[in-house]
This record gives sequence, structure tokens and C-alpha cells, in this order.
Amino acid sequence: MKQVQTTCVYCGAGCQILMNVDEETNKIIDAEPADGRTNQGRLCLKGHYGWDFLNDPQILTKRLRKPMIRKGGKGSPLEEVEWDEAIAFTARRLTEIKDTYGPDSILGTGSARGAGNEANYIMQKFMRACVGTNNVDHCARI
Repeated sequence: MKQVQTTCVYCGAGCQILMNVDEETNKIIDAEPADGRTNQGRLCLKGHYGWDFLNDPQILTKRLRKPMIRKGGKGSPLEEVEWDEAIAFTARRLTEIKDTYGPDSILGTGSARGAGNEANYIMQKFMRACVGTNNVDHCARI
């Protein structure tokens, strides 16, 4: 068994974790607190037990490398598009929804298992400054 030190993916406090990895299967089998500046050798329940999704093949899917759009509407297959087209499509749809139903009809939600605090900060700033709503949520309670 080998130990790999990493930073917890949940709340953004920066807690340090030692992941115990089975060297034969390369799967995480346990987590222990590391002596980090913020957690000082302690972990919350998410840190102790919240890593199980890393071994779950039904949760982990291949990472998307390009944006995708359903060009034929609901039920049509996703098609790869370039970033410029995806951004323009998203901006157009958000504008249509905002113009039709108002800014409070749109919700932005962040993820503790996502890209981190910086991405969540930008998401909430975008929702408040650009969309004009305070409808922002985060799943830090998972």
C-alpha cells in the first residue's frame, strides 16, 4: 500500500488528506488526515468517507474534451462543436430565458466535486453581476 497526500475536494478549506492506495489495483482503500495547515491532523466526515466516488465507474465517466450541443432539440444526439459556437449558444439561450421569464428564473449552482472554489466564485459572480439574480447554490452539504 502506498500513501498519496492530496487536498480535499469538498469545501475549499484546503484540508490535507493521505489517501491509502492499493498498489495492485491502484484504487483508494482508505483516507487519513494529514497534518495540514488548516486541518492540523483532523478531517470532517466528508474527508474521511467522501472519496468513495473516485473508485465508482458509474460516477466517473470519460472527461469531455469539446463542448457538445443538441442541435436537433430535445432527444437528439449531442454533437461536438467548437467553443465559440457553444459560448454563443449558451449566451443566446440565457438571454432568451432572462428576457422571457426574468433573471430570477435562472439558477447557478456550484459543486464541491467540481473545479474548485475559484470556479464556484466566478459562477456566483456571473449569476449576480451578469444575469442579475441572487439565485446561487452550492452542494457543500453533500
